[in-house]
Amino acid sequence: MVDNPYLKKVTRVFQESEVIFEEGSFGDEMYIVHTGVVNLIKKSTGWETVIATIKRGEFFGEMALVDNAPRSVSAIAGADHTRLLALDRDKFLFLVSHQPAFALTVMHILCQRIRDMNERLSQLERSRA
Repeated sequence: MVDNPYLKKVTRVFQESEVIFEEGSFGDEMYIVHTGVVNLIKKSTGWETVIATIKRGEFFGEMALVDNAPRSVSAIAGADHTRLLALDRDKFLFLVSHQPAFALTVMHILCQRIRDMNERLSQLERSRA
């Protein structure tokens, strides 16, 4: 994989616990996990929680490319030699505009994540009652 000059250019490798991006930062790339895992972590005063674990073939960081808002979570490598493929804003916009299936996949995953978060909030409310 790394013999290809283009893939070398878009490949990022992280070790366990290494920060990929911080909550509150602005981003111009999304990532696809090629090997390893990435934990998405939400921080608050006095605590932090893993809200998702992103595995091989899954992507994250796309929200920053869609809405230009600060990152809503931190992304931390969950294993040594976590290899990511980075997709910058220009490539993302090209794919969204020229590959409807890619755009639908991103929308599907975003909807699934919202539904999962709604379910987790609902469970939290029930446990407090």
